[in-house]
This record gives sequence, C-alpha cells and structure tokens, in this order.
Amino acid sequence: MTEKSYVNSQVTDAVTQTSMTVVGEAPAEAVGMLYQQMAHSIGLALQNIIAQQQHSYSIHNAITLAASRQLLTTDPAAAARASQELITDSAVTDNLAALQAVVSELGK
Repeated sequence: MTEKSYVNSQVTDAVTQTSMTVVGEAPAEAVGMLYQQMAHSIGLALQNIIAQQQHSYSIHNAITLAASRQLLTTDPAAAARASQELITDSAVTDNLAALQAVVSELGK
C-alpha cells in the first residue's frame, strides 16, 4: 500500500509509537491514582478518628472536673440524705436481693 503522503514515515512511526506507549501506560497510571486516592481517604479517616478521640478526652476531663467540684462543694450530710432517698425510693435493694438469689441458685 503505497500512498503518497506529505508526512515523513519516520514522523508517522514516532506518533504511532507514542500513542501505543500512552495506551499501554494508562492502566498502570489509573491504578496508581486509585491507590493514591485510597491512601488519602484512609489518612483522612484516621485523622477524623484521632480528632474524635481527642474531643472525647476533653469531654471526659470536663465531666471529671465538674463531678470533682460537685463533690468538694456539696455538704456531706446532704449528699448522704440524697443517696438514702434515692435508694429507698427505688427498687435497687429488691433487685440486688433477686440477683443474689439467682446467683446462689446457679452456684448449686
């Protein structure tokens, strides 16, 4: 097939080789980009987990501080009365007795 062309055959061959190289490298580049995106997503997820854990520690410290302040400023007699009212108004003692009976039956 001899066609008269105004382009040198070496130029045509170079363009063809370049096109084949691009087509051949495309899957590897796509997988490389996929791996980079996956690594980036995992990195962001880990950063979010660490930030959440740090915020959780801040909240726990604030709760501990508030509870400690409450313990230090509350009158011990009033705290004892409130605890006694809580125990007598609820069924905690009955539940504990029932639980102890179940455990003792299981131990036989």
